[in-house]
Amino acid sequence: MSQSASTRSKYVFIGIVGLIVVAVVAAVMWRMGDSDEAEPLVAPTRQTATPTPEATAATPTPEATTPTPSPTASGPTCEGPDTIFNEEGVEKDTLLPDCGVAPVSEPEREKSGLSLACGGLYPVILYKTTTTDAKTSICGTDSSGADFRFVTQPSGGAIMDLKGRYEPDLDAFVATQGDSTFTVQAYDGTLVVTKDGKKATQKSSDWISLDNEPDSE
Repeated sequence: MSQSASTRSKYVFIGIVGLIVVAVVAAVMWRMGDSDEAEPLVAPTRQTATPTPEATAATPTPEATTPTPSPTASGPTCEGPDTIFNEEGVEKDTLLPDCGVAPVSEPEREKSGLSLACGGLYPVILYKTTTTDAKTSICGTDSSGADFRFVTQPSGGAIMDLKGRYEPDLDAFVATQGDSTFTVQAYDGTLVVTKDGKKATQKSSDWISLDNEPDSE
């Protein structure tokens, strides 16, 4: 091969290599540019500030209230030897029963009658007297005394529960059973028992009235 041909071949080779290099560089540049375009822009993240909760206003603690005590019954619930009835001096709805004597329910009243503590439909003790040979209670439906029972018990005997009536001329509570009439004088507690025309008078050692409240003193 001649020298000129060899020189031409050399230049051709260099030109081909140069083209290859240019092509490679262009491809690389193109790929780099394409990569930049393809890469998504990252949107800046907005950091939302978490609101700091305001200090909760301190709820005032309610002051401790002293519980109101349940009302208790004032005074005694029954009458004994040392009981002073209505020491408070207020209006009462009924006298106190004697201690040891309980009022009865209405079914008990219908079956066996009232006790000296009254009860049932006649819960109000209007009057009580203790005489030489008996105890007697006047039991009303209410404190008016318009309707009442005459309950008396002779010493050692059974209780008699009788329909009563008031005699204003005598100021007395009266009841009748068979041929016997029982009269309690309201002004002094005396019990008069009349049978077969004969009267037996029993003086009171202790009496008390819901209306007047005095006893034997």
